[in-house]
Amino acid sequence: MNKRTTSRRIRGPVHLVALVILAVTLTGCDDFFDVRNPNVIDAETIDAVQDGDLFARSAFQTFASSYGNMIVYTGWFTNEAWVGDTFPTRNEFGRRAVDFTNGTHTDAVWFPLARSIAQGEQVLEILSGEPEQELNLARGALTSGFGLVLMGEAFCEGTMAQPGNEPGPLMTSEQLLETAVNRFERTISEAAAAGGSEAAGMADAARVGMGRALLQLGRTDEAIQAVQGVADDFVFNVPYVDDAGNRGRLGNGVFFFSAGGSRESFVVPPHYRDIGQDLTDDGDVTGDPRIQFYDSGRDGQDNTLRLWSQLKYDNWAAAVDLASGLEARYIEVEARNDPAEMRAFINERRAVGGHDPYEGDDLLGELMAQRSIDFWITARRMGDWRRNGDAVPNILPPGPYYKPELPDVQNQTCLPIPFDERQHNPNFD
Repeated sequence: MNKRTTSRRIRGPVHLVALVILAVTLTGCDDFFDVRNPNVIDAETIDAVQDGDLFARSAFQTFASSYGNMIVYTGWFTNEAWVGDTFPTRNEFGRRAVDFTNGTHTDAVWFPLARSIAQGEQVLEILSGEPEQELNLARGALTSGFGLVLMGEAFCEGTMAQPGNEPGPLMTSEQLLETAVNRFERTISEAAAAGGSEAAGMADAARVGMGRALLQLGRTDEAIQAVQGVADDFVFNVPYVDDAGNRGRLGNGVFFFSAGGSRESFVVPPHYRDIGQDLTDDGDVTGDPRIQFYDSGRDGQDNTLRLWSQLKYDNWAAAVDLASGLEARYIEVEARNDPAEMRAFINERRAVGGHDPYEGDDLLGELMAQRSIDFWITARRMGDWRRNGDAVPNILPPGPYYKPELPDVQNQTCLPIPFDERQHNPNFD
């Protein structure tokens, strides 16, 4: 098995860029037949500063590729979805029993996320101080910031590449989130210097990301301040494209595991089917429109669970919400913790789903219930659960797994750093 850890070093920025450029358009090139391999760009022909936009966008695309896997695997871990897969390594996520030697955990979850942070950090290291690179620096900082948030929310501990792409020290979840706050601050300052609508969008996404990290850290007043001014209708999406030759990197990673994708094993569980809309057949549809699914007419890859497939991302090119004005409002309401404001916001969200006003007293629990619907399968739930514990609904408790032929669900609440990282990072004991 290949050893893929953040301690693997890529010497020089041009090699980093070359890893992610898979094809070029050569139509009209007079010396076409002199090109040795028309599908690969020679690393030596790329200058990371001159091609700063390509460099920064490549880093963000690495994050985009890792984001889909984070949604899938944390969704399995937190019971947002069921594991319709035969792989024991994938069922470990559904059972909340992820061993640190789990190869799927290393290759599909840890390594892509750690690499996205490393590439964002390289953008900051290499382009800082260069003229007219503010927009690219904002994108690099945003890439690193959201990668650190996901790592800080999902992993028990973490690490990140240091200058020169050197392996970093062991970091607590709190240290990862504190560093994310710093990167979001950098995004906002670079975006302000760059100007323009694209930069403004990144700045607002960073404000939401900062609020998310600060809320997770318990710094509620600062979280409220961070999201002030983000418009209610703001949405920052991670885009994907349907490139049949490179869907693993460029396509929507949740659709990869859904009906019509490459490995049909992402199953909508009954507790979300009870809430949402079943769009299997034409006719009258009832249920909450924020969760939509259908019966694919077959079992999942494991030939055990029926493949009830999500419709939030119904094709390879479906975009995924990374930050929004709606999330900013959730952050503000939870952080302020004013009962009247919380109840009013809860009822506003319930009305969107076609539900009657909430009449109970567990306001935080109902806020988390509405949040789990609004942000279903978007990789927010790990942070919610670690922050608010029992208030988050539908977490599978220790005990029998929904596949009784497999071992019981365990009591993990976060993901371990993989063995490969611990073995090869010289900063770890």
